[in-house]
Amino acid sequence: VNGRFYYGIKTGLNEAFVVDRATRDRLIAEHKSSAEVLKPFLRGRDVKRWRVEPQDLWLIFTRRGINIKNYPAVYEHLLPFKKRLMPGAPGGRKPGSYEWYEIQDNIAYWQEFEQPKVVIPAIERTVSYAPDLKGHYSNDKTTICVSNQINYLLALLNSSALWWFIRATAATKQGGFYEFKPMYVGQLPIPSPPRVEQAALEALVDKILAAQGGTGIRACASAASQTRMSVAQWEREIDERVYRLYGLTPEEIKIVEGEK
Repeated sequence: VNGRFYYGIKTGLNEAFVVDRATRDRLIAEHKSSAEVLKPFLRGRDVKRWRVEPQDLWLIFTRRGINIKNYPAVYEHLLPFKKRLMPGAPGGRKPGSYEWYEIQDNIAYWQEFEQPKVVIPAIERTVSYAPDLKGHYSNDKTTICVSNQINYLLALLNSSALWWFIRATAATKQGGFYEFKPMYVGQLPIPSPPRVEQAALEALVDKILAAQGGTGIRACASAASQTRMSVAQWEREIDERVYRLYGLTPEEIKIVEGEK
């Protein structure tokens, strides 16, 4: 992704900066400028395999250098938290040259959150890479990678081959969890395939994403079951194509799939 690989946002106090829909609407009603700094928000737990599940949360993104006077409703909302938001205060946020009403870290790459991207939860039991095309900002329990080849990346990242690679290289946690942090995900080898093969993988991902998006509105349980079967078939085809991309032998494929 040519270095477009970033940590999620650490506010220092989510209680102050992450709000629900009702609070968002109230802040905008109190002063329309609030809409400029309220961003749709994802947590690590909202990222699933192939999809994100937003919970209608919003981030008050008061980045470094903001003129808070332009956002009076936001200022009044943050004011009760001032003592806890002071940089370096006991029990407060980390020391630094930022104002109490600003997001803790200097998110110089903030505009990248508004681009098409892959969102990666930091700690998971299995591969859970998901696309985000709606400009969500995400917390420090995620990382993002920005690319114009999202479907191709998703095919590789959610494949059995790269799941095996993560299990072999990433740190583990209790309960069978793995750390999907940049130091580990950044090591994943990404091949440059023939265009026809890349297009075939992208088409399979398109089918999976369409099916995942439709499952929640299907009225019939048998239709949902059929969708799951179709997704499993497409995932299997992706696996087979990805094995060929990496040149794995039948014996190596058995190792990846746990048959040895």
